Amino acid sequence: MLAAAINFNNSLVFFFTFLMVGMGIISMHMTQQNLLKLQLTIAHVPPVFCRQNLSLPLILLHKKNPVTNIDIDHHSIAVQLWGKDLLLTDVFNNEKSILQLHCPTTQRGNFKLPALTISSRYPLGLFRAWSNVKLHCNAIVYPGQSINKTYQPKSGAGSDGISPEGRGFDDFSGFKSYQQGDSLKHIHWKAYAREQGLLSKTFSGSTNHEYWLDYNELSGDTESRLSQLCYLIVQAEQKGDRYGLILSNKTIQISQGQKHQHQCLKALALF
Repeated sequence: MLAAAINFNNSLVFFFTFLMVGMGIISMHMTQQNLLKLQLTIAHVPPVFCRQNLSLPLILLHKKNPVTNIDIDHHSIAVQLWGKDLLLTDVFNNEKSILQLHCPTTQRGNFKLPALTISSRYPLGLFRAWSNVKLHCNAIVYPGQSINKTYQPKSGAGSDGISPEGRGFDDFSGFKSYQQGDSLKHIHWKAYAREQGLLSKTFSGSTNHEYWLDYNELSGDTESRLSQLCYLIVQAEQKGDRYGLILSNKTIQISQGQKHQHQCLKALALF
């Protein structure tokens, strides 16, 4: 175009040539600036069982520079994980943008998040600015569950003073003050909303069991035993049983509840 403009001495072609060059130079700087000062963090990640997809909430944020006091919006930010499809989002000044990343899990333990690729082709798509970002992720992956219907756990000790009442599920018999370890399903939330304190429903009838789940009493290799224990813990919690966990390197005392279940499953994941 420049050669044609010089050859024919055409002012319009000169104007169009320099306009294209100017747009290209400006576009290059705007593409890079679209990624500058972006902050990326991973929010709390709920634990999952092995072979399930892990949902990672990625937070993108830009804060105004207190020195320059310039508002900058980021448009069409592309995030890619493990070569999957690009996720696009806009990040406006002093506002959060959240993307849900989904990662398959193949082994138990602390999840190691691979590097994210963040890129931009804004505004014209002539250039691509990109960067690999390594973020810390505190996600826990529990072992997969393996059904074990033949294992008979040994009865737990230390249950003296616990009456059958309040440990079964057959007939409702009243309320009692909430104690740590009581199932959240039995909390009387309406009374709590009326500021009557935290109460638990009690039931009479068949009593729940209290027992130990022992790693050394199971058969199979390490991963097989952990998977069996994982299944037994989940089943015990669903039944409302009180249970403890015995591993070769750790013992968790008998209790129940969501926190206790997470403590036991986390010990299996990190074993």
